[in-house]
Amino acid sequence: MGTFAFYYREDGPFVASSFHQQLVEACADLCALAMERELTRQRIRQLAYYDALTGLPNRSLLETQVGQLLDTARRAGQRVAILYVDLDRFKHINDSLGRATGDALLREVATRMRELVHQGGVAGRLPGDEFILALPLRASEEVNVLIERWQAQLTRPLQLPGTRVDLSISMGVAMYPQDGTAIGSLLHRAGMALHQAKSGGTGRIGFFGVELSRTAEERLALEKALRATLQARAWSCITSRRSNWPADACMAWKPSRWRHPVLGLIPPARFIPLAEECGLMATLSRWALDQACRQLAQWRREGLAIPSVAVNLSASSFHNLQLPAIVAQTLACHGLQPSDLVVELTESILIDSDGTPLLTIERLHAQGVRLSLDDFGTGYSCLSYLRHLPITELKLDRSFVADLGHSAKARALSTAILGIGTSLGLAVVAEGVETAAQKDILQAQGCQVAQGFWFAEPMSPQTLSEWLAGRGMDPANRGTPELA
Repeated sequence: MGTFAFYYREDGPFVASSFHQQLVEACADLCALAMERELTRQRIRQLAYYDALTGLPNRSLLETQVGQLLDTARRAGQRVAILYVDLDRFKHINDSLGRATGDALLREVATRMRELVHQGGVAGRLPGDEFILALPLRASEEVNVLIERWQAQLTRPLQLPGTRVDLSISMGVAMYPQDGTAIGSLLHRAGMALHQAKSGGTGRIGFFGVELSRTAEERLALEKALRATLQARAWSCITSRRSNWPADACMAWKPSRWRHPVLGLIPPARFIPLAEECGLMATLSRWALDQACRQLAQWRREGLAIPSVAVNLSASSFHNLQLPAIVAQTLACHGLQPSDLVVELTESILIDSDGTPLLTIERLHAQGVRLSLDDFGTGYSCLSYLRHLPITELKLDRSFVADLGHSAKARALSTAILGIGTSLGLAVVAEGVETAAQKDILQAQGCQVAQGFWFAEPMSPQTLSEWLAGRGMDPANRGTPELA
């Protein structure tokens, strides 16, 4: 709204003319264009620098504002806490209560963050359900106490139309200047601390430290080595032996370690989760399957009558309905039969609501491939599944075996699992047998098959023949060996 005023030297009813009217109309049109242009400019700036849903600065403006805050803190000798905030289970809220409720929750969280920074600080939103807070601290303020207070303020129960939501957030914290002075590195390190916090559960706070940085660097090096090794098909592994009692026959050999020329021996517990995160698990599983079958065929050509090999596949592998066809093709390529292969699966498959893994398992069984349930008793053991899964053996986890010598409960649990396996006609394999006492207890309990350092340390496939010969355990003369 605006006003045009004309002032005349003379007064009278005919002073104003049509010219003046045209002048007003032209000026009004020009002013309207100017105002529209200004509104458009403001709208463009809003879209360019602010999140459309919450109105908080986006990453571009956020980095600028945090950089200005750090400059001010440097001149004042202040510390600044950089908080990387993630809403726990936000996808579940979005899926169950609807996107409108999820949007309302994000707007409320943004409002609470504005309250935290209204006396100084910066808040911004990243894509998804992640936010950044940068808050200056006085010299006397205790970081842990303040951050716990901020977390409590952000997680107050939220009343939305038609529902009440109990918020849970995880935080990663990096401190200026001790953890860095550049905004890019501080945000990155706060993100690393958040990842560490979330790996331990929900509602946690993680602080960046030197050890975390070292772990991240090691993980990056391991990922790079994993990608290069798979691309070059230059994987070198060592195997572990499985034996039965009382004959001490070689019952099984299984690829159990990755041997890297620089990083050394790497256990599956390190590289398999990394492969899952990096999207390399499908490639790794196919390689492991092919390599195990190739090695078994090679051993047989050398005269070692090892009847089978075992391969541990991740839960994600069983989501691929083509897995049975891949297995059949690989066995045929190396001149092997389905009974020559044991596929080990984990209990996490049993709680998958998707029916694809169970269908894949049924098809593998129909082909004649044997199935083993790995680490039984440590995950989501559901006895009802044992009635339906076409498995041939259970593997008693090493955590039970390790405590056999000094824990009555561990002995009771191992006895119970052995009883379950016997009742269902399943073989039970004890993992991680490292002492004579453990071997004697398991043997007294009726366990027939075990593996661990007590029988043989993991070794390269190339040394298997020499080891068997040195022990006088040529498979042709000492029972029926099996590779697992």
